[in-house]
Amino acid sequence: MQCLECGDELSRLDNSHLLHCCSLTLHEYALRHHLPLDLLLDKDQINCEDWIDDYSSPQSQPSERARAIFRGLKWSGLLCNENEFTLLPGEVRRLDLLLWDLHWLSEYGFQFRQEYRYAEATHRVVALNRLKVPSVLLQQNAEVRLSPVPPPDFLWSLAVLIAHVGELQAGYLFLQFPEQTAAETVMVEAERRGVHFKQLDAAGHAGGVMLRTLTTSDTRQLLDLVEGMLSEMPGVSERFNQNTPEVTVSKELVFDSAHFITDHPAKCSNLHGGRYLLHVKVRDRVDPVTGCVVDYGYLKRVATKQIIDRFDHHNLNYTAAELSWRSSTEMLCVYIWEQLIDYLPGLVELELYETTQSWCNYKGPSLALFQEQGSDRLLGHFVDEKLGSASHRNLIKEKLTALEVIGKTTG
Repeated sequence: MQCLECGDELSRLDNSHLLHCCSLTLHEYALRHHLPLDLLLDKDQINCEDWIDDYSSPQSQPSERARAIFRGLKWSGLLCNENEFTLLPGEVRRLDLLLWDLHWLSEYGFQFRQEYRYAEATHRVVALNRLKVPSVLLQQNAEVRLSPVPPPDFLWSLAVLIAHVGELQAGYLFLQFPEQTAAETVMVEAERRGVHFKQLDAAGHAGGVMLRTLTTSDTRQLLDLVEGMLSEMPGVSERFNQNTPEVTVSKELVFDSAHFITDHPAKCSNLHGGRYLLHVKVRDRVDPVTGCVVDYGYLKRVATKQIIDRFDHHNLNYTAAELSWRSSTEMLCVYIWEQLIDYLPGLVELELYETTQSWCNYKGPSLALFQEQGSDRLLGHFVDEKLGSASHRNLIKEKLTALEVIGKTTG
């Protein structure tokens, strides 16, 4: 086999050669030369076991910086267990960040592994980049610390959290937490520093929490607080600051609903049903690390929870007071926009089809404008506290009589 980087003829290609030849891992080499790993690897390089005996306990206790970084990674939910190991997975696009993590986590005994597994679901060999340590070594490390120690530096932990799981959408920063307690710690400590978050019901973890900076000013202030720390982590500052193309992505969702139009002069006043087709469109810069504007899975999860679960196989008039009078596509679009904008600040358009011949396009207010102005008055008539306060109501209050039953028969 010939190395396409240096031209040497080799009996087999592996990381040992490549890291000395061009400082690339085999996974990066395969991507650079768009080659499947199946063609580059021998059978004995695939599905190899990792052994606890290959790891040794660190000689000293982790430094304060290492403790802060470890806590930030625990907050992120990225640290997980696999058999007898604790591991931190990494993406090949962010390999340098994973190796930066290794610089500090080696104080806990972590080592870098690039493992090749045959994935039955896809019928191909995949590479897994991860930092690993036997779980027993982490437990021993914790038991050695008998005396109380102060908590690690909050800003370093927060910076690590942002670097690894932060998502920037239209100037707002989103953070996922697998545990409520970690989210509460971040909210309290950030607020002490003048940064405010809003909690959203859109966590990707069961029982987890999602936080979003309250305003774009909070995002800027937060990133300013940790700018020096983010700049130390490979590729992180560029991720949040790099100019990349803006793209509009769209997600199509379907729900079946019944409805009626109150006081409508034609047949639409009767209860009828149909299949609605909703296109949710989001526009923003392409994240240089993920290659996406927004994850389609997140977009679907939010739209499903906020809209589809609420409307599907329901009577629209009874789902919300704002729609009880008019569940038209126009009113629906305004209502749907207000349910989504907190979660999708890059939302630019909704397209809602009631039939293949009848649809509505709507471009609503930005999140900042919605926060300033509140819900559109168009939706508020029957939820307005002033409803019923007009003086002319006295005309019917003073002369109430028993209702006459129309069409009553005598006999």
